[in-house]
Amino acid sequence: MKRAIGVLTAAVTSLVVFAGTALAQYPPPTSTPPTVLGKVEHNGTAFTGANISMGLVLLVVLVVIGAAALLVARRRAAART
Repeated sequence: MKRAIGVLTAAVTSLVVFAGTALAQYPPPTSTPPTVLGKVEHNGTAFTGANISMGLVLLVVLVVIGAAALLVARRRAAART
C-alpha cells in the first residue's frame, strides 16, 4: 500500500508540474513576429510558462490536502491499534 501511494503521489506531482507548464498559455498566440531584413525580431518578454491558471493552483491545493488527510488517517489508525 505504501508503494502504491508513493507511485500515485509521484504521478500526480509530475502531472501537475509538466501539464502546468504545457497549458500555461493555451491556446498559443497566433500572431507572427515581425521580420526586419530577413531576420525575425522577437518583441516583448520571453515566454517562460509562468502564467499559472487558478485551476492549477486549486489542483495543487487539493492534492496537498488529500496527502495530509492520508497521513492523518494513517496515524490515527496506527494509534488505535
